[in-house]
Amino acid sequence: MRARRERPLSALSGRRPGPPRRDQGQRRVVAIAGVVMAAFLVLVGQLWYLQVLEGGRFLDASDKNRIRVRPIAAPRGILFDRRGVPLVDNRPAFTLSLIPRELPREPVSRDAVLGRVASLLGLPFQELLDAVARVQPESLFPVRVRRGLTLEDVAKIEEWKLELPGVIAEVEPQRVYPASRFAAHLLGYVREASEEQLRSGRYRRGDIVGQSGLERLLDQYLRGKDGGERIEVDAMGRPVRLVQQTEPRAGAQVVTTVDRRIQEAAERAMDGRAGAVVVMDPRNGDVLAMVSTPAFEIDRFTGTIDRAAWLRIVQDPSFPLLNRAVQSQYAPGSVFKIVVAAAGLQEGTLTPADRVNCTGEFRLGNMTFRNWREDGGSVDLYRAIAESCNIFFYQAGLRIGGATMARYARAFGFGAPTGIDLGGEKPGLVPQPRRGRRNPWPAGETVNMSIGQGALLVTPMQVARFMSAVANGGVLWRPRLVQRVERPGQGVVWSDAGEVNGHVALAPVVWAFLRQALWGVVNDGGTGGGARIPGLDVAGKTGTAQTVAKSKASLGQDHAWFAGFAPGKDPEVVVVVLVERGGTGGQVAAPIARKILNAIFLERVARAGFPG
Repeated sequence: MRARRERPLSALSGRRPGPPRRDQGQRRVVAIAGVVMAAFLVLVGQLWYLQVLEGGRFLDASDKNRIRVRPIAAPRGILFDRRGVPLVDNRPAFTLSLIPRELPREPVSRDAVLGRVASLLGLPFQELLDAVARVQPESLFPVRVRRGLTLEDVAKIEEWKLELPGVIAEVEPQRVYPASRFAAHLLGYVREASEEQLRSGRYRRGDIVGQSGLERLLDQYLRGKDGGERIEVDAMGRPVRLVQQTEPRAGAQVVTTVDRRIQEAAERAMDGRAGAVVVMDPRNGDVLAMVSTPAFEIDRFTGTIDRAAWLRIVQDPSFPLLNRAVQSQYAPGSVFKIVVAAAGLQEGTLTPADRVNCTGEFRLGNMTFRNWREDGGSVDLYRAIAESCNIFFYQAGLRIGGATMARYARAFGFGAPTGIDLGGEKPGLVPQPRRGRRNPWPAGETVNMSIGQGALLVTPMQVARFMSAVANGGVLWRPRLVQRVERPGQGVVWSDAGEVNGHVALAPVVWAFLRQALWGVVNDGGTGGGARIPGLDVAGKTGTAQTVAKSKASLGQDHAWFAGFAPGKDPEVVVVVLVERGGTGGQVAAPIARKILNAIFLERVARAGFPG
């Protein structure tokens, strides 16, 4: 039997034989290798992106995780008086600050930290929340929350430091003053930059900025250049080492025209009264002292003041924020009689020999104008000024005319700002003729203006400049507050040489008569005897300005004026005193001026053998 050949299985199935199994394995290897290679390329690309393209950004972010940037506030410049005595200085003070970047990210944890701070220091929790909400959460710059911390407050922060991430107590320079209300309106106050000031782009959040007075006027010079530190900290926010430091540069030094000794004497003399005092050098317009009372507590504004305290100050009926020396306007009363006398003598409508019977009242049509005293006799112009006889000046005003009195008032600087470098100065008011009327200057208004009443309004600073012109022979100086500004290493960077912005042209004999009459007011039985100082020639004029009563309590309380200068023959200082609703100028304002002049010339009077 022949053996039968076996046929391959593939032949039986009708399929052709395929490639070897090892070819399929190779394909799998190649596919896997391709996937691995692609993954490797993606990984390399990602590493290149992170290291090359974004390396700087991530390195910076890494540094921020361990580097704390702490600004160092520059001390504000010092304000000195004319003798080099500080009017305001700086001292170190503690400030509570929050670093948004280091606070917990979760709202619950963050609120727990802020709640702990509020509990430890007795602060409103909402105040802390608002402070953090004002800045970006990634900010590394401290957000200052509360200035003026006590040592006890700082000890509490340090004791709980590990549980208070992002909470620090910084040391910053803070303004310090000789007294709580010392020269408050003159110096002004500083506070953290407001939202409006921040929008100007000149300040950063937390910057201390001058808000009023000289602090605001000279802020660009007083503000120094802040420094800073880069500090490496650990995971708990504790400092490890100082990486970099830039020292702050202090603000410039300012030499003012103020005499601290005179300023303090004027404030003591006005203690307990509402009003203003201006002391000026008539030879150059230097403001030696400027007082407005009541004043605000200037040191309260340097720290954090809550809304309730701010509202109490703003709504105080005594208006402590108002600078009465330049921002309040008053009827000048009998002080204006010097302007009337000057106009009459210069225009020839009055002579020193003119006489009037100074009786108790003066009738004009159906109106009655009264004298300040019932009795009186025949007085000439000298005695009318010395005794402040209203009857004489009623008649003089009608002879001179309203237009002429108004013209001389403007010549003496009334009705326009003095130009002093303080914000909010009022211009006063000199009556204008009534247009479209047959008589543009009604007789009743003319009579009122002749004794400094009616529509006529002035500021104490204007009266000081006016009396300075009488003392120096007609020169109207712009009131000067700052002599120069100096920077260490640079010398004088700004100075004010003074400026004459007006001149009153009167005959020398008129000036001489006016000064002699003002001497008589104080030393020859006049209304200003309360300002008399043995051993010192004081000249001046009292004034009692009637007020419009706003309530029964204020009925009949007139403003008291005294404006004078000393020594009489060679004037060195002008002193103007206004006491709101104080009574008569001779009884109230003149004695205050005497106290101030006594303090100024104490040594000279003592050398003359008269006690102060």
